[in-house]
Formats: sequence, C-alpha cells, structure tokens
Amino acid sequence: MTRETINVAGISVEPGQRGYGYLHVGYLAARTEVRIPLQVLNGAADGPVVCLEATLHGWEPMGAEILRRALQRIDPAQLRGTIYCLPLANPFSVEFGGSVESTGTRVNPADLLDLNRVWPGKIVNGWLTEQMAYVIWSEVLSRCQYLVDYHDGTGACDELPVAFPHAIPEDAAIESSLADGVGGLGGATRLTPEYIADMNAKIRGMAEAFGSSVIWWRQTPVNPAMISGHCLVSGIVPLVVEAGGGGQIDFTIEQGVECTLNILKHLGMIDGDLVLPKRQIMVERYIVYRSLHGGFYLQEDGIVLGAEVRQGQLLGRVIDPLTSEVLEECRAPVNGIIISRRLKMPINPGGYIAHIADVDSMIWSRDNS
Repeated sequence: MTRETINVAGISVEPGQRGYGYLHVGYLAARTEVRIPLQVLNGAADGPVVCLEATLHGWEPMGAEILRRALQRIDPAQLRGTIYCLPLANPFSVEFGGSVESTGTRVNPADLLDLNRVWPGKIVNGWLTEQMAYVIWSEVLSRCQYLVDYHDGTGACDELPVAFPHAIPEDAAIESSLADGVGGLGGATRLTPEYIADMNAKIRGMAEAFGSSVIWWRQTPVNPAMISGHCLVSGIVPLVVEAGGGGQIDFTIEQGVECTLNILKHLGMIDGDLVLPKRQIMVERYIVYRSLHGGFYLQEDGIVLGAEVRQGQLLGRVIDPLTSEVLEECRAPVNGIIISRRLKMPINPGGYIAHIADVDSMIWSRDNS
C-alpha cells in the first residue's frame, strides 16, 4: 500500500519525512495569535497512528523536553506508522502566570479553565480553552489510534517516570466532571464487555511496556471530560504517564525518553528491545500527600526518588520561617516507594510533599534482570 501525504496545520508531510507546524485556534483581544505547536512524523511504512501530547498543564512542561529528545532519535524513513506530537498543548498556561508551585499555571490564564476538563471541547459559544480542545480533537486526536498523555511533578517536585493507566471499570461507570458543561460522550463507542476487555488489555500492555518501575493501575469511573477519558469512550487507547519535574533537567528526563521509545517499540513502530528496569511493580493505591500548613519545608536526609519508606517515617517538616517553630511533621502515610518528592522550600497549605506508591497494594510484579 502506498503511503499518503499528511496535510494538517498548514503543512504537508510526505512519507518518510518530518514536518513542523501550528494548529491555529484564534486571536486574543490585542490580536495575539493562539496557536498550538505540532510535529508530525509520517513513517515510510504502514503502522499505528499515535499522538504524543504534553503540557496540558503549564506547570508540567518536562514532557515537552522528553518528547523533543525522543523524536530526535527517530528516523521517519525507518518509522512504521505516524506520530503526531503536541509538546505544548496548552501554550498560554506555560507563558503566563506563576505561583509558589511553579512558573506556569495549571489553567489557561485567558479563561481560568483546565484543558484537561473540557473534552472534546466546542467551537461555537465556547471559551478559549474549549476551542483549543476542539481544534486538537478534530484536527489531530480524531486521526489517532493511541494517545500518550505526559505530565510531571509540577514546578515544586521532581518525579520518576511512572505509568498511570486508567482502565474502564467492568460496570462501565462514567462520571463527568465538566468545566462549563463541556465534555461527555459525544459519539462514543458503546461500552460492551468485549470492548472494555479489549481496551483494558491494550492499556495494560502499553503501561507495562512503558518501562517505569512503578505502575498505578486505576479502574475507576471514567471521566470523558478528561482527554484520556474521552479517548477511552471513543475507541482511542490512552495512557497517562508522568516523568520529571521542578522545571529541571535531571536523570528522569533520559529515563522518560527511553520509556517513550519503549511505547513505540511495543506498538511495532520502531525496532529495538525494550529498555526496562530490573524490577517493575503495579499497585492499586498511590498516595498524593499534601501539607496542612504553610511555611518553609525542610526535607529529611535520604528522602530521594525511589527510596523505600515505612509508614510513619518522617519525610520532612514544615517550619515557621521566622520563629523556627515546627508547624507540621510530614510522615509517610503508607509503606511505599517515593515516586515524587518536594524540591521547593516555600510551601502553602495543600502543597505537594510527595507521591508514594503503596507497596502493600501491589497486584503485579515482573523481574527483568
């Protein structure tokens, strides 16, 4: 079969070639253009169609660097299938705003909506964020069979690569959490038992192949207003992943690159053996631990990424920056593994302390040594 030229975002990408462009959304009040960067790799041979997307939340930009590095290692002339890459899906949330947690924001500062709560968006009578979702969905995601959605530890925390597969529950429960009434099933596939079993098996296969040392398996009600949830009910296989954080380049970035290439190998799009850690585990419980108090956060020695902690173990303290009074002792709520830990000293109530995988909820493990 002869491969076809891909036309999208004002560019034409021939088979075996790479192209760059922008999805046009609209203009702001002062006529600043709203556009979303796009990279397309049109493989020379047939294969799957994958969307690699990052930075739905501007305070989580490290997926963009992971994808930049990973795609530089791929030769479109040797690629089977097509890759659509959206490294900066929510560019205005990267450009503007700021908080103690990061230099970007979680929401779009133009309308204060979360791009991960408005799918599939709308173009008529829609807020800017809703229009952005509509353009991404109609021009890119609707062409795809698979989605990998990249997040990170925000500007406050670093984070190991971790796969967060969100599978469909056996009772096909759906709970929409919408922004301004947007989202929902749309033209969703009927969630038959056969569809659920097939989708969940594909999601699990991608999660295991990603190659993170920890996988958090979730089989809870699907929210179709989220990008992964809308893919779930629309026949597109999604995988949510996290890697990196703190706005910094560290060892987790190259690990994230290898994990990205693992997905493409798993799907048969590129050649090579999977690069896997010595041991992988899958858990059903994963704690996002936040502070109760504001102040300065002082972390205990030995609380590093990948560290094993015991329930009740001291992770750090929140202190009064004036009087040195200890306002809060932050202790591990479970026996687990530190997947993400706080880097920034100033902390507000509710600030991230750590993400901890509960090892007592382990449901699968694999020895790759």
